[in-house]
Amino acid sequence: MLESSVPLTPPPRPSSFREYIFHHRLQVGLAAVALAGFIVHPRNIFGAWAIPGHIACVLLVLGGLGLRAWAGGSAGRHTRKATMEAPQLATGGPFAYVRNPIYLASIILGLGMVGLLGDPWMFALYVAVFVFLYTAIVPAEEQFLRREFGEQYTRYCAHVPRLLPRFRRWSGAQAAEFHRDVVLGEVRLGFVLVGIYVFLRGCAWLRGW
Repeated sequence: MLESSVPLTPPPRPSSFREYIFHHRLQVGLAAVALAGFIVHPRNIFGAWAIPGHIACVLLVLGGLGLRAWAGGSAGRHTRKATMEAPQLATGGPFAYVRNPIYLASIILGLGMVGLLGDPWMFALYVAVFVFLYTAIVPAEEQFLRREFGEQYTRYCAHVPRLLPRFRRWSGAQAAEFHRDVVLGEVRLGFVLVGIYVFLRGCAWLRGW
């Protein structure tokens, strides 16, 4: 088979530290999980309310995954890529209530995972990682979207909050095609989270906890 004579275009290199963090957000998360394996001490933080407490944490994880699926399907396949892309400005679905529903969902499910482990040090690591990631990623994305969509994005920002959802759907939201295949990615993420939980529990067991 003949190779194409047209050279492949390499992906654009990040032009700032914030964009670099965006491109490597998965690696940052994996590094945090690896670090957690050395320090995690699972325990029951709910006392006599252990069963309802753990059920609540599982619901947080499932709710976060559900919100991620809704947001990812509403935005499109590009949300799972390492590069910043925006074929169109997503304002429908959960984006009509909050500008960053995928990140909000990740915060919610992360809190559920921490609650299941019950380790205060995991909560400290959880806060540190999300603050580090999102104080870098969110401004970088906003700068990109403002450059791509100009006044349209400025108007969107004026009506829809960044991370704390509004109670009513923004009237200016525009519905878009829902990409059902993106939901499968969140199903896979659910299995990954189960694997992370088992891994951290196993690390604690090997260290005698």
